[in-house]
Amino acid sequence: MYESWASRLFGDMMTLTRDRHLAEDSLHNLFVKLATSGVDVRNPAVYLFRAARNEALSISRRGHLRLLPAIDIIAPDEKADFDISPSELISALDRLPNEQAETVILHVLEGLTFKDIGEITDCSLDTVASRYRYALDKLQNLLRP
Repeated sequence: MYESWASRLFGDMMTLTRDRHLAEDSLHNLFVKLATSGVDVRNPAVYLFRAARNEALSISRRGHLRLLPAIDIIAPDEKADFDISPSELISALDRLPNEQAETVILHVLEGLTFKDIGEITDCSLDTVASRYRYALDKLQNLLRP
């Protein structure tokens, strides 16, 4: 399970903690808890992202939030033709509120539905859709040439 999910969960944890070391600690704590709990995971995406979110928020409450570092999680396909660099995109995501950045990453990068994101974040479908729409509007303004 770790090999299949760790990198995906780590990206979301980085968004929430804004710190590589806190995200790594959160990720390891999560998998230790999973290994010792014996929980039956029926919908792994929703369960794991929700558990990862809870662990990251718990650990980040003990510290302070920092800027998102230039991580390689967000990298365009080499064939894609973008007017912005990955570092510009990360910088723009960093300027969004955590809830909006998390929604964008879970929807765009992870391919989760708004319904799944609502279950992960314990928010209504309307709230998730609003966060996504507001995030896209802000990103468009931040990335506009």
